[in-house]
Amino acid sequence: MPASESSDITLQIYHHHLKIPIESYFNTVADFIDPWDERAYQFVVHQYLEKAKDSGIVGMVRQERDEHYVYLDAAVRYPMVMDGQVSLESMDGGKGPQAMDGEKI
Repeated sequence: MPASESSDITLQIYHHHLKIPIESYFNTVADFIDPWDERAYQFVVHQYLEKAKDSGIVGMVRQERDEHYVYLDAAVRYPMVMDGQVSLESMDGGKGPQAMDGEKI
C-alpha cells in the first residue's frame, strides 16, 4: 500500500463460550503434555473455529470443569477495517455461543 493510503485496523473482541464433554476434550488435546495448559485450551478453540469456518483469532481462554464437561470462555479477536464494517453475524453466521456437542448453552 502506498504511504499516502492507510486503513486503520482495529480488533473487535467477542467471547465464545464452549461446553465440551470431557472425553471429547481429552481426545482433542491428546498430544499435549498438560491438558490443562492455556495452549491446550487455545488449540481446542482454534479447532472449533476452523470447523465452524470462523476466521477469528484466538486470544486468552479461561477454563472451568466438572466431572462431565470442560467449559471454555475464549476471547476471539476479529480484525476490522475502519473504512468498512464487518458485522458479528458475518463472522460467526449469527450462531452466537455454541457447544461442541451440539447442545445449547
